[in-house]
Parts: sequence; structure tokens; C-alpha cells
Amino acid sequence: MLSNVTRSQKSFLRKCALVIITALFLTLVLYSSLDKITSRLNYYLTWCNDHVSSLLLSSGFSIDKVIVTGNKFTNKEEILNLVDKTQPIIYVSLSQLADSIQSVSKWMKHVRIYRILPNTLYIDVEEHKPFALWKDGNKISVIDSAGKVIIDDYPMDNLIVITGQNSLSNLKFVKDILENKIQLSSHISSCAYVGNRRWNITLDNGPTVKLPEDNPYSAWDYLNHLQSTTDFTVSDWSIIDMRITDKIFVKR
Repeated sequence: MLSNVTRSQKSFLRKCALVIITALFLTLVLYSSLDKITSRLNYYLTWCNDHVSSLLLSSGFSIDKVIVTGNKFTNKEEILNLVDKTQPIIYVSLSQLADSIQSVSKWMKHVRIYRILPNTLYIDVEEHKPFALWKDGNKISVIDSAGKVIIDDYPMDNLIVITGQNSLSNLKFVKDILENKIQLSSHISSCAYVGNRRWNITLDNGPTVKLPEDNPYSAWDYLNHLQSTTDFTVSDWSIIDMRITDKIFVKR
């Protein structure tokens, strides 16, 4: 009985070994064939893609014209160089192209791209709008109206200069008086945030206006009122101190 069991076990083991060897052999054959199949499949896919691409190009679905709008500070040629004109227009990944253009310049805020079939790409660029120059020590940066740094060391002569600790997080007052378009606002050359609490405004014709911490809007409006309705001339003074409510101290 023991001998029969042993022979049965040996027979079972031989069958298992045969199955395993066969499985390994088939696996090797399959993997060997898989590389050939994959290679052949890639060849046919490439062949089909090339022929479809040629058909589309010959049918007029090419990129013959690229229109770029909205760029003031970004070089147009840098944008155009990112467009692959060798491919059919419908093959262009608009999202990938937009991402590439977005990374071209720090001025870029948003990029929209449209296909105008059969052969035109329309690229609409939205750039950050420069508001002022922020001077921090020896470093000068262009900022937007929210206080976000756009770009460093970019010369721009027509912007006011902002200085002072925490000045960027307290820009609302400066933005408001510039947007009011009243007489003195057009003559502002720099704004300094002093003591982390109030503003000094320097005008391009010389004087520095020291505004109060509380309600600087009223003080600024009152100074404009004096300038426009009385004989008081702001440019006659080097310092106009309005830090104390209802009082003005001047210095030539």
C-alpha cells in the first residue's frame, strides 16, 4: 500500500513539473512574441498617424496663420516659436500650448487659445498690469495693484515708487487715491509706509505730504480742496504735515 502511494505521489509530482515547465516555456515564447507584436503595432500606429496627418495637411487643416493679441511686455516671437506648424491644426493640444506660453514670461497671467478652422490659431494673452515699483533695500520690483511681485529689475519710468515695511499689504489707500484722478493724485511720485501705520506721499513737484494714521482719505481730500479752491499752493512747501487732526504744519 505504501509503495502504491509513493508511486502515485511521484506520478503527481512529474505531472506538476511538466505543467510548470510547459507554463514557463509558453511564458518565454509569449514575452518573446510580445516585443515583436508591440513593435509591429507601434509601426502600424505611426504609419497610420503619419498618413492621417499628411491627409489633413493636404486638405488645408494646417497652421498657416497665428494671431497673438494682448501681449505688451512679452515678446511675440517667443510665443510664436512655441507653435509647431508642422502638425495639423486639430492635432495641437491647446492646454499644453497654453501652459508652455504661460511659462515664457513672468508677465503672463492667463492664456486662451482658439482654433479658427481650417488653418488659424488665435492666442489671446492676458498679462499682469504693472501698478507700481516696490523698493526693498537695493532691490526694485514691479508689482500689481494687489501687491504681487510681477518681475524684478525691470526698468519702468512711469510708475510710482512704494517703500516701507508691510507697504504691500496696505496698498488699498494708495490704489484708491490714484484711481480718484483728483488733481494731486496725478503728481504722486512715491509713497512710503511709515512706522507700519501711515503713509507719506511725495509729489513730483517736490513736497512730501505726511498723512495721519486715522482717516488719511479725509486729509488727502482736504489738501486737494485747499489746492483747488484757495491760494494755498502745495508746491510752495517741502513738507506738509497733516498728522494731527484739523491742523496743517508746513515747511519750505
